[in-house]
Amino acid sequence: MSKQEHDAAVAVLRAAARQPDRPWYRSAQRVLERHGLRGLTCLDLCAGTAEFSEVLRDRFAMRVTCADYAPAHLEHQGSLGFETLRVDLDAAAPEVDRAAAARAGTFELVVSLATIEHVFDSDTFLRFCHTVLKPGGLLLVNTPNMAFGGYRLYSWLSGGRPFGEGHHVRFWDFRFLQTNLFLNGFTVIDDARGYFGLPSDVMIRAFRGRQRAGRAVTRLFGVCRGLQRVPGLRSWSTNELTVLARKEGSYAVGFQYLRVRSLLEGLRGRPEHGHALARLREARRRGWLDEHLMLRTLADEAGQ
Repeated sequence: MSKQEHDAAVAVLRAAARQPDRPWYRSAQRVLERHGLRGLTCLDLCAGTAEFSEVLRDRFAMRVTCADYAPAHLEHQGSLGFETLRVDLDAAAPEVDRAAAARAGTFELVVSLATIEHVFDSDTFLRFCHTVLKPGGLLLVNTPNMAFGGYRLYSWLSGGRPFGEGHHVRFWDFRFLQTNLFLNGFTVIDDARGYFGLPSDVMIRAFRGRQRAGRAVTRLFGVCRGLQRVPGLRSWSTNELTVLARKEGSYAVGFQYLRVRSLLEGLRGRPEHGHALARLREARRRGWLDEHLMLRTLADEAGQ
């Protein structure tokens, strides 16, 4: 079964199992409320069953367009009165870029919850968001925090497999997400990481079905509600990454080494080359490329 076939089948199942109180919905609402974001032109990217689209429209008075590519989702979104936009973020980059160009500078806010971990090419995904946003527009993105202690324990007990493996294709912690956002033309303005409870089934699976052991360990992670406020402990004590980022005027250089190198070569002699290079060198200066050796070397060589 291809990923497209899988997603289409899952879309049908999700339509019959709505969950309007997901942790990432609560996290995103807190950010919107904290920043007083209301009445904006909004794209709900990979909107699924449009549960959060309805929250955006009904609670925050947003003018919402739902983007998806699963036919069942698009049909359902339309039935709720939303304008829809078909886009397959796993399509070839030129196809996604054309879809973005058709809506360039349209939206004041892009919301993408529990999506980026399902997309193979995160550069294309973030470049899409950057293109469709107006200057200074905002991106609200959410994904599981793989630095969380509970997910680290799950991986250790599961032979090194990351939590969500087989369903998620990309895995994020805050530093990695911030770096990718920065290199794709965004600056984080609100780091809203939080602990929203560890479902007991995660640890039960890690303990291979031993329910008592799984539930006992799950209860221990309740201390994270307090530890997430302790400096230095936030990374491993929060299980959800929720970030609000602002679109900058800088060029979206990207994170993937071969693409960045090709882009810099193609821009040589144009003003955009200096903008892209400056972004890359700034990420290097901040230390965000220290663990990405090829990209770090490219930044050093390009700066000579």
